[in-house]
Amino acid sequence: MGSSQSSERARRQRPAQPAPPPPPVYSNLPPYAPPPVYPTAPGQFPPPQVPPPPGPYFGNNQLPPQPYQVIYRPPPPVPVQPPHYLQQQFGQPPRPVQTQECQTTATIRNQVNLNKQTLALQPTSQPGVYNISFKFDASAPCRVTTFVCAREDVRRSCKITSPSPPAPAVSYPKGLSHAFPSPSAATSSAHVVNTMQFPARDLTTPSNESYPVIIRLESLYEDAAAAGTAAAPGSGPSSAGRSLESLEVGCELPSWVQAQTTYAQLVKEDDGAWGLRVIKQKIWVKGVAYELKEIYGMEAGKPSGNADESFEDVDGNECVICMSAPRDTTALPCRHMCMCHGCASALKTQTNKCPICRNEIESLLHIKIKNNHVAPAAAGSQAPA
Repeated sequence: MGSSQSSERARRQRPAQPAPPPPPVYSNLPPYAPPPVYPTAPGQFPPPQVPPPPGPYFGNNQLPPQPYQVIYRPPPPVPVQPPHYLQQQFGQPPRPVQTQECQTTATIRNQVNLNKQTLALQPTSQPGVYNISFKFDASAPCRVTTFVCAREDVRRSCKITSPSPPAPAVSYPKGLSHAFPSPSAATSSAHVVNTMQFPARDLTTPSNESYPVIIRLESLYEDAAAAGTAAAPGSGPSSAGRSLESLEVGCELPSWVQAQTTYAQLVKEDDGAWGLRVIKQKIWVKGVAYELKEIYGMEAGKPSGNADESFEDVDGNECVICMSAPRDTTALPCRHMCMCHGCASALKTQTNKCPICRNEIESLLHIKIKNNHVAPAAAGSQAPA
């Protein structure tokens, strides 16, 4: 009895515990909208793509989960298989190489030719003044003209204009290994380069069809010369007018003149003296200008003097691959004539490298050379006239 009263007394003296607070109510967030229902007709697949309605964001910045949707993705494109090539040494397939066919039905005979290795400048008694010297061959009477810091207009039949008056033309007879300047010609001393008269940039760098030094060798075309010889003297303007003396220096070249033009620039030699370096050469034949580009390896197959000796019977003309067939195919742009047509056709399916210099081949030039014809020493590419 006493224990129950004491416990009842202690329970009454203990303070009452406060009730827990109610859960917070977020009234600033709108209620979550139910997922949209897409009406789907029979045969309609997939359901239309409707952007989800704007809704509340959660703490991880994620949108609320969306209803299940089927998205159609087209199949990936099928890769195009490259053409099959034989694996070469370095594991890379060769690039396709074009083959050009060139049949030499006629050989262009160059009546005048300047030897590029002999072109030089000779010092004179005047400081900064140098004579232009070289050697050339001529199978017909010709004349020589030189220009310094001159410009050539290819649209006007290769007309040459220079800021200073050009030197008089020097005439030469038919012959080999002519030396210029000629000691017998009094006007040869006027063909000089004065480094004090022109800026060094104009003498060392060509720009915009303007060249530091231009040397032109002109001769009558063989057909025009034969017509003039057959006609009687004083028979008319056809024979009298077709002469080199009637042409002005640097004028537009007529079709009855065959000319070779050499373009050069001044360079400093190892000993500090000035020299001349050839930039390019062009020939003018029947009113068309051709740029001369040497084909390496064609000289080895030239007959040695017997006109009846064929091109195939000359030693040293074998293909560098099969070592049996004569070479007749040139690799461009390196211009190495080192393969026969059969080996060149097989080579372009395996590699695109030249067998001589290992440079990349852009195209192959197949040259068909007839028997009893001397192979030309240079190949000409037509230039605008």
